[in-house]
Amino acid sequence: MKLARKLILATLAGIALVLAASAYFRITRELELFERDMIMDHAVLARTLAGAMARVWEEKGRDEALSLLANVSTPDGRFRVRWVDGEVPVTPALSRERHYTDVPIQVRGQAVGFVELSESRGYEQAYVRDTLVRTAWATLAAIFVATLLAAVLGVTMVGRPLAKLAQKARSIGAGDLSGTLNLRQRDEIGELAREIDAMCGRLVQARSSLAGETEARLRAMEQLRHADRLATVGKLASGIAHEVGTPLGVALVRANMISSGRIGGEEAREGARIIGEQVERIARIIRQLLDFARGQLVRPPGEGARREPVDVAGLVEKTLSLVRPLADKRQLTIDLHAAPGLPKPRLDEGQIQQVLLNLLVNSIYASDHPGKVMVDVSLVNTTAPADLGGAKGEYLCLSVADQGVGIPAEVLPRIFEPFFTTKGVGEGAGLGLSVAYGIVREHGGWIDVQSAAREGSRFSIYLPLHEAA
Repeated sequence: MKLARKLILATLAGIALVLAASAYFRITRELELFERDMIMDHAVLARTLAGAMARVWEEKGRDEALSLLANVSTPDGRFRVRWVDGEVPVTPALSRERHYTDVPIQVRGQAVGFVELSESRGYEQAYVRDTLVRTAWATLAAIFVATLLAAVLGVTMVGRPLAKLAQKARSIGAGDLSGTLNLRQRDEIGELAREIDAMCGRLVQARSSLAGETEARLRAMEQLRHADRLATVGKLASGIAHEVGTPLGVALVRANMISSGRIGGEEAREGARIIGEQVERIARIIRQLLDFARGQLVRPPGEGARREPVDVAGLVEKTLSLVRPLADKRQLTIDLHAAPGLPKPRLDEGQIQQVLLNLLVNSIYASDHPGKVMVDVSLVNTTAPADLGGAKGEYLCLSVADQGVGIPAEVLPRIFEPFFTTKGVGEGAGLGLSVAYGIVREHGGWIDVQSAAREGSRFSIYLPLHEAA
């Protein structure tokens, strides 16, 4: 309603200004006409009196001529006539109380005196006051009528429609697209209301379409992650086979010794214990592999799903136990450095393990053997990328570095693109880094890459701590 009040006040100010100017010019004109009429009346009366007095003076003498003036003045003193002897008029100076006119009288060609006509200006002042009062009342009446009309029209045609538009805009900003304005005005405000209703209809359709597309994309992303997880499992299979083979060999030798009767008593019980330890070791390796391959897939998609405080250093240790057989097979060592007392951010443990496994497997295959892969977990103060708000603060950094072939500069900008790979046909689908990038972004973090040809690569994962336990 603020705009309606402004329009009403502006209208009233304009009307008052116009009426005041009109009243001023009207009173000024009336005064000029009044003054002109008074001067003309005095001139006519003066010429009449001069002619009459001159004729009576010539015929009957001075006394008879002066007696004519006695009956001209009014009893209330509003109009007075006075005889003045001499050739020089003795009319007083200009006065606000009366208007004076001097008329010379000539008898036989000689000036014998003057007739002084004066009229009170009280009537003029009363006329001005009456005119001012009438004008003031007329102005107030016009302003009252204009105020009433402006208020009714302003509230009805401007204030209420704009209030509805503002409320609709707030509802749209809050995400509520239901309801219509239904303003029946045939002006610009009504046209704007109809356009807003049409826009809400289009937004509802776009929201429905976007929800369907988002659901489809989430399902496709889950399928890609599952496919990448299975591909990683395949890469780990050879190393795990070597890890499982060792305890199987130990258990088999002990079992053969017990079954052949070559050992017995306390030695046989020790052999059975060793067989149990090796079987438990094999079961633990297989269980970790199955947890990684399928254990975290049955969950609702979306940010915040199944996120709990995670000991990242412990998660790294557990993940390294999966890839060490593969590293040993390629004559590589893995060094881990984890800062003490790290906070526990809320993460999807399975997804972060998948990201770490992707980076570790890539580093192992990219390294020259013998060689080394370095894993570091620490707290850093840095600034987030602009698309994540550019906030500066403390983040948990998990980096994987190798001493391998590196990534060419022309390829580096594309490594996170889905299905992009520099490997030969059948050696990789190009999904690992793309899926890892998507997982980290869903957690509110980002991945930074530093690489140079023949100098190795460093992948750094930055995870926010705003929900850390």
